[in-house]
Amino acid sequence: MQLSAKVLSCTVLLCCIGCNELLAAATDFNDDEITARLERAKRWLNYPINGGLAKVVLGFVVPIRFHHPLPRVIVNTYNLQANYRIPATIIYPHPESVFQNRALDRPAGDDQSRRQLYALLEQGLSRAGRNGRACLLRAVCEVAEMPLKHNGLIGEIIDVIFTPSPSDRLEPDYLLARSHGQQGRDCTAQYTDCPAGHGLFDGISFLATQQPAQFAGE
Repeated sequence: MQLSAKVLSCTVLLCCIGCNELLAAATDFNDDEITARLERAKRWLNYPINGGLAKVVLGFVVPIRFHHPLPRVIVNTYNLQANYRIPATIIYPHPESVFQNRALDRPAGDDQSRRQLYALLEQGLSRAGRNGRACLLRAVCEVAEMPLKHNGLIGEIIDVIFTPSPSDRLEPDYLLARSHGQQGRDCTAQYTDCPAGHGLFDGISFLATQQPAQFAGE
C-alpha cells in the first residue's frame, strides 16, 4: 500500500504531463562499448538541477455589474500562491534499516501500482495522438540507457517510475525495453512507432556530452 502511494504520488509531482532482467537478448555490445557510450552523453532535464520551485496558485474570479451603454466586462480577481523549494537530494532522517524492516514486515501481496500507472500513461499518450505503448517502452529504454539521477530529486523519481522489475509482473515487453537500454542500443531505432518528438522526454530534456555551463558553477 505504501509503495502504491509513493508511485502514484510521483505522477502528481511530474504533472503532465516515465524492468529488471529478461531472457538475455543477442547483442554485439560489450561492457567497454556501453560504458564509453554512456560517458559520451547524458540526458539533462530542462528544469534546474539543484532543486526547483513548486508553485501552488489558488484563486477565484467574481464578475462585477457595470451599467454602461457600451458593452464591457469587469471582474474582480483574488488569488493566493505559495512557493515551495524542491530539495536537490533525497534526505533519509532515519537509518536505512528502518525502511528495510518496514518492507519485511509488510504482508506480501500483488502490487499493481506500476501496472496501473503505466496503463494511465499509455492511455494519455494514445489520446494525444501518439503510440502509447511504443513511447512508454521507449521511455523505459532511455532511462535504462541514461539514468537521470544526476538531475537531483526529480531525476531520481523519474528513474524509479520508469525502472520496472520482474516482481511487478508486467508484460515481457517492458523488461525487454529495459534490457535494450542497459545494452546501450538506440532506443529511437528500437521503437520506430515513437519517432523523435513524440517521446516522453523529448520536450523536457536534452542530451549533452558534459554538464551544461549554466549549472557548472552550482
